[in-house]
Amino acid sequence: MGQVATVFGILLSVVAAYAATRFNNILDMLQLVFAFVNAPLFATFLLGMFWRRTTGHGAFYGLLIGTAAAAMHHGLVLPHGATPGLKGAFFGTVLHTYPSEMAQNFWTAIFAWSACFVATIAISLATKRNKSDDELKGLVYALTPRLTDHEIVWYKRPATLAVLVLGLTIVLNVIFW
Repeated sequence: MGQVATVFGILLSVVAAYAATRFNNILDMLQLVFAFVNAPLFATFLLGMFWRRTTGHGAFYGLLIGTAAAAMHHGLVLPHGATPGLKGAFFGTVLHTYPSEMAQNFWTAIFAWSACFVATIAISLATKRNKSDDELKGLVYALTPRLTDHEIVWYKRPATLAVLVLGLTIVLNVIFW
């Protein structure tokens, strides 16, 4: 299995390197990958961390729907001056032309995040919860007990140190502006 994974990884790297040559710079390609992968993942992460009703099915299918939404958007739009293909409009129809590749990537990420967020909520509400609130303690923010640091000496409290560091940062910025 390791040898097969190595061969597959090398072939994928060759294809990615060839695809990167089609972009103006590597950041444009990287932002496109982030729009497809990170945007839906961020929506799933936020819901899983802050909403106790999120289910595994909702998260999984929300990720798939978010990635599919990114592919649909990318396949129907094109940056200014580009030809249909790798940079977009691979479905053959151009519904919108963006002024730059970065603008296109930004909107692709917005579509992916929104689709994942809505789909995860809808699917989570339609599926049965498989974990109780007790099992989610420490995983979901609303169910995690808050630690108090009132009994700790002031110079060992994180909030006090954060305010102190922020104040020093402001003072240094004023001095060296």
